[in-house]
Amino acid sequence: MLAISLLVFLLCSGTEGPVVYYGQLDGAKKPCQVRVRKVFAQIPEYKKIKEMGLTEDDAEYWLLLEKANTKFNTAVGAVAVREGYDVVVEKGTAKFEEVAPDETQAIIGAIP
Repeated sequence: MLAISLLVFLLCSGTEGPVVYYGQLDGAKKPCQVRVRKVFAQIPEYKKIKEMGLTEDDAEYWLLLEKANTKFNTAVGAVAVREGYDVVVEKGTAKFEEVAPDETQAIIGAIP
């Protein structure tokens, strides 16, 4: 799983290509999608970053972001395993033969 999921997404915003949070795109047979910003908006550590107005220049920002990323990755992995998904991507960044379900709410519900 990605170590710094939100940071990766933010850095990739505006770039073309899939953003993968779980599994591998090549050979994926059962994909799903997630809206990472909606998930992070529900993670207490990320909320604290926003409430405190922390930036990348603040040490506490990185400590809280690491905890938020761990919770995100745990929730994504839990939903993927439970539902049998072999890849989880940012919504709209990858095309599949069939429409991949949006599991944003399920992932929010799985936040530890």
